[in-house]
Amino acid sequence: MAANRKRKVDNENRQFNDDLTVQYCFVQQQTNVICMLCHSTAAVAKVSNIKRHYETKYRDFNNLIGDKRTARIGSLRHSLNCQQNIFSKQSAEFSAACEVSYEISLMISKSGRPFPDGDFVKQCMITASEKLCPEAVRKLQKVALKRMTVQRRISHLSADVTRQLADKASNFVYFSLDADETTDIIPTAQLLVFVRGVSSSFDITEELIGMGFMKGQTTASALFEETMRLCSSFHLISRNW
Repeated sequence: MAANRKRKVDNENRQFNDDLTVQYCFVQQQTNVICMLCHSTAAVAKVSNIKRHYETKYRDFNNLIGDKRTARIGSLRHSLNCQQNIFSKQSAEFSAACEVSYEISLMISKSGRPFPDGDFVKQCMITASEKLCPEAVRKLQKVALKRMTVQRRISHLSADVTRQLADKASNFVYFSLDADETTDIIPTAQLLVFVRGVSSSFDITEELIGMGFMKGQTTASALFEETMRLCSSFHLISRNW
């Protein structure tokens, strides 16, 4: 006996009927069916659900008939479209401001400048915009470049670079390591480990795996253990070691 399968409404491929717009003031926006009077969304695009919503809350709307009803529905549709366009525009501006924030944070990181310089860069952009393109001032003010924001952006970028390197390292057929130990003005030794790997498609990758801080004596065994620790996050020591 075939197993009983529970019917899913999503699999029924229900089609929205445009006549429902005139009868019950509902309209389809992408995959949603929206009431133009209260902007609520119907959970399921069933005629019974739409009719129940309309008759429960907006029965008085039936007093509008003929051209008055058509004009009112056209006005509601236009208002809803304008609202949707505003939300889309705001979302696009937010995405652009976020992207600019990441780009500037990356530039700050590469130049070795302190994180609070983000505020200074923002003030420079706004000042220049006020003279050259005043219409862009409002958009530039949305770019987040506070010290903690820049720090968080750089942390996200660093994590993404680490993830990309881990993905490439998982495809290495052969690889070699290069370690360099040095000490600067602080007494703690610093160990830099680089990897050069080649994939089966002969893509060569050369990147810095990480930097370790070593306290005490930098013996051969200590250097080996720190190198193993840095390589463990990229799953290199479990293969070919």
